[in-house]
Amino acid sequence: MDSTGDAGKEDDDESSSSLEVVASPPERKGSSSETIQSALDEFRVKWQQELKKDGGSPSGGSPLREKPRSGGGSNASLQKDKENVSIEQQARALFLQGSELEHSGKVFEAMRLYRKAVQLVPDIEFKIYDITKQQDPKSAGMDLEIEKLSNGMTQVDLEEDENLENVDLVLRFQSLLSKSGKLFESASAADKMLIVTSAHFSDLPMEVILYILRWVVSNELDLKSMERFARVCRGFYLLARDSEIWKRACVRLWGVNVGHLKGSPFGTWREMYINRPRVHFHGCYISRTSYLRYGENSFQDQFYRPVQLVEYYRYFRFFADGKVLMLTSAEEPQVCVGRLKNRYALQAETLHGHYRLHNDEVIIAVQRNRSNIQSQRPGRKKEITGEYGQQTFYLELNIVSSAKRAFSQLHWKQYSMVQTRNDQEKTTLFELAPNKYPPLYFSRVKSYHQESEGPLK
Repeated sequence: MDSTGDAGKEDDDESSSSLEVVASPPERKGSSSETIQSALDEFRVKWQQELKKDGGSPSGGSPLREKPRSGGGSNASLQKDKENVSIEQQARALFLQGSELEHSGKVFEAMRLYRKAVQLVPDIEFKIYDITKQQDPKSAGMDLEIEKLSNGMTQVDLEEDENLENVDLVLRFQSLLSKSGKLFESASAADKMLIVTSAHFSDLPMEVILYILRWVVSNELDLKSMERFARVCRGFYLLARDSEIWKRACVRLWGVNVGHLKGSPFGTWREMYINRPRVHFHGCYISRTSYLRYGENSFQDQFYRPVQLVEYYRYFRFFADGKVLMLTSAEEPQVCVGRLKNRYALQAETLHGHYRLHNDEVIIAVQRNRSNIQSQRPGRKKEITGEYGQQTFYLELNIVSSAKRAFSQLHWKQYSMVQTRNDQEKTTLFELAPNKYPPLYFSRVKSYHQESEGPLK
């Protein structure tokens, strides 16, 4: 008890006194438990009074001795919070370094730092955004200004429920163009501090952009690609409505029969190309013929007569320069459409020819040249015409539209063959039975217009 009493009087050495109090019970084993408990209670009262006088927690880890369990948990939580803060600071530093690299044009290096920052703190981007938003109130309206800049033009606020079905978008975009003074510009034009290391598409002269667009259309009249080009922005939409490009497309398709725009029922060259009957170039017209053919009676059994199922396909591939390929085969379309990709197909079964458009009809003339046989006699190179000679097929087909796609069907109108052999011509007119000459339906083939061989002239 003497050591306990001394600990109550000494104010300067609290930690050593507390250790003596804890160690005193095992030294004095003869003292009663009540005496030890009273000494401990007296020590706790004095210690709490000293804490109230100091107005804070004692140094040296005294609270750990008063409440060892609760104090240990609080220290662990504080240490854990410090570790979380340090990890977040590291992630923030990595993210800001990546942002600086991205502004300087080093995108790949920035992506590495972004990835490390997200691995440390997954939502670090949102946390940095909240911090910068609190520090700079002007940044709150930055997103709104960026949204108002579309394709380099200041966008007029449009109501979300506005109906643009019957609105002339060309006139609308032209009015916006007259206000902004630019057809389009880069999205980074609003940020004056952004370092740009490459030229933007808007830096090109208008003549160069239109020439590039003529390459997009190409000499194969890939107007479908130009329509996709028009969906990018308002500036591209206006460029895709250039009347000179559509006029050249109409002249290439109809030639001298294109006529004049003033005397036609169409308001623009684009309207003429879209609504005037024509054929498609980005695919094939395919028909499937299937019918039954009866064979001859068997000489062994006069009552038996075989029946044969005949099934084959017809393919037509049209080109913008007036050429056409015709193929008749029993193979599936997946196999045959690849043979018609090149206009100079070398397969013997592929017929080459030309076509012309007349109102809502397409007139086709294709030829089949049988291989000539050379004389086997030495010293003579005389060519002998084959057994069937030269065959020329003349076809007339009506261009018909369906509910889903315009000009997607070809219906047979007339089909004849002129055979030339030994300077004599023989004309055969085929009977167009519906089961042998069904309509041809258009099917798009994506590989036909993957490459552009030349610009639209």
